[in-house]
Amino acid sequence: METAYPPRGASAAQMRQALRAYLSQRALDANVVYDVVLAADEAFINAVSHADAADDPIRVTARVSESEASIEIRDGGGGFAFRRSDPPSVPDVRRANGRGVFLMESLMDEVSVRSGRRGTIVRMVRHLA
Repeated sequence: METAYPPRGASAAQMRQALRAYLSQRALDANVVYDVVLAADEAFINAVSHADAADDPIRVTARVSESEASIEIRDGGGGFAFRRSDPPSVPDVRRANGRGVFLMESLMDEVSVRSGRRGTIVRMVRHLA
């Protein structure tokens, strides 16, 4: 599945619906579908919040194989410094933001972020086997 969405918060609902349908059609467990969609939603909302170029679409690519479900969220923004916490630390729930990376790392088996002049790519993988 490859789709592009306007970089607006309202696009998140469309992305979740399309991704949920795509993953469900591949007969993934409902709990896995829920986790992957939630992690993708966090990455998508971050892309909307941090996109530098207001008109550059946010591109979502999803693939499912026998062993994994992978999601990539691409935007035109400058990105952020991604630091894996080891061990993962629980964010302050009283803050208005700052829980997205924690959720992505908690729900997915692999999370990577690449940022550069051409934008940011968040790639997440959930192992199925």
